[in-house]
Amino acid sequence: MDTAELVQAVLYLLTVVFGGFALWYRSSAGINRRVSALIAEAENRYQDFTKAGGIKFEWVVTRLYELIPAAVRPFVPQTMIRTLVQATFDAIAGYAKLQLDRLAEKSKQTADMGDTPCLRK
Repeated sequence: MDTAELVQAVLYLLTVVFGGFALWYRSSAGINRRVSALIAEAENRYQDFTKAGGIKFEWVVTRLYELIPAAVRPFVPQTMIRTLVQATFDAIAGYAKLQLDRLAEKSKQTADMGDTPCLRK
């Protein structure tokens, strides 16, 4: 086995190992909770700023990247962290919209019930 084959075999092995790590990282509920907590903290920290979405996003990405052990950071690109943060934010926003829609529907039903006359015996 020459050097080129050895390097190629090592690269394949690293790809499989870090691909598995990436899948675990993406699906881990603990990490998603941590991202959600960081998003909430960023919202509180920058609540007085207008149009601070980019600042909050970068703050969350930076804090999350700092949580990754230094030995692993070279193998975890910040683009992966950005994707994770964006996906978590989108999920939170989708859930919030669903809850607001349900609340609006309940309010509408309550208002409609108030408009109907009462039937008395």
